[in-house]
Amino acid sequence: MNRTETLWALVVLAVALFIGAFISIDLAPLVLIFGVAAWWTWLYPKLGLVLFIVIAPLLPLLKFTQSGGALTLVKDVMILTLFGRTVVYPLLTKSLPYRRNPLFMPLAALAVWVIVGTLQSDILTLGVLRARDIALYAILYFAVLHLPISRAYLRSLVTWSLVVAFILMGLGAYQLLAAVDSAVLRFDPAREIWIPRVSSTLGHPSVFGEVLILVTAVAFGIFIATDNRRWRIVALLIGLLSLPLLYLTYSRGAWLGMGAALCAGVATLLFARRTNTNSVITLPRVAAAIVTVVLLAAIVLLATPAGTFLASGFDPTYASNAIRLDFMARLIAPLTPLQAIIGAGLGDVVIQNFRDVTVGLADITTGAARTVQVAKDATLVDNQYLKTFVELGLIGSLIYLWIYWQVLVGAWSLSKSKKVTVRATGLIMVAFLAAFVVQGLFIDIWDIFPTNAYFWILAGVGFALQTPALYKKV
Repeated sequence: MNRTETLWALVVLAVALFIGAFISIDLAPLVLIFGVAAWWTWLYPKLGLVLFIVIAPLLPLLKFTQSGGALTLVKDVMILTLFGRTVVYPLLTKSLPYRRNPLFMPLAALAVWVIVGTLQSDILTLGVLRARDIALYAILYFAVLHLPISRAYLRSLVTWSLVVAFILMGLGAYQLLAAVDSAVLRFDPAREIWIPRVSSTLGHPSVFGEVLILVTAVAFGIFIATDNRRWRIVALLIGLLSLPLLYLTYSRGAWLGMGAALCAGVATLLFARRTNTNSVITLPRVAAAIVTVVLLAAIVLLATPAGTFLASGFDPTYASNAIRLDFMARLIAPLTPLQAIIGAGLGDVVIQNFRDVTVGLADITTGAARTVQVAKDATLVDNQYLKTFVELGLIGSLIYLWIYWQVLVGAWSLSKSKKVTVRATGLIMVAFLAAFVVQGLFIDIWDIFPTNAYFWILAGVGFALQTPALYKKV
């Protein structure tokens, strides 16, 4: 251990002892864990991102207890350390590498408007927590954007992502076969029974569904990007395993998101192929894929309760829809014309929904993870666009639309590349973005970990590949 590392260890130990003595004895060991995580991530930022991807979908398991919930803050430590290591430190030492960054202006506008929304918040502590959820993962984007990316590193990211995917799908199958009591239930209006919904480690079926969509998109990208038979078999296996589990989430948002992802991916392949003569995709193969998907979808809709569930999505008397319509009425009705433009403030969806929040600065500083989590959950309204409109107004909604557009343009540009790795990344981005946008109609997609983190990681990798110096390495 060198002098710098010894000094860092002593500082962390001193902080842990101070916190244990004067704030909370439970936080002292957490500080030591966070210190080790920060130290390791600083030394090995590329491996830090790999570790983040691996542990991200497993962290929700720790929220069952008070102390375990506080341990999930390790992700915050890793994100901030990555940002400091790849952006802040190089900037201060005038060694920050150039990266093409089309999201800089939209994110700068979002940062300004988040500050405005926080200052308007009726419950300032809750507003700060909401601002943290928005800013933290945008910071992750900058950290990933400035990582030194190569073909070998992308392969490492994909490999570990697939390992995690197999673990999540295995745990999802285990949940239905041996731990069904842990499953969320949905009422089947056709058979008038309650059906268990698979959620794996993610806590909610819709979140697990979004992760499965990303896994399927990655498998799709691998399948078209490589001629390696083993990798193609692995990709095909993952795709086949993810589809039945996606069905068993009984999440209309996830089903529609998968449909949007497939349609967007196929459309991108068809149109990008016109500008890419080296594409391995041929029209007969695309036509065969479309026919297969349509037939499978028809069989599922006609032979299973899926058709009934999807039809209920357009029935205003269905309980889930009635709740959402009630949310919409209660949230929009009190808005003044000015608030409709600039927003009512971050977190200001609680009072309108007759929810009570008791969270203060002391809860945050003492690591009361359960109290903080309950407070943030009180802001969920099951519609990201409605929530953004109420909190940040029309201006905030347009800023997010700006972000979506820039990601779409960047993904389209990558999908036309002659390099199969870059092209596959573009297709994955297009497919996941389509699903992300659709699921925003059903859940607060920007506020739910880890899918929000995966969005920014994918955007960071994609825009990094647009930098000529990195493009040549993949």
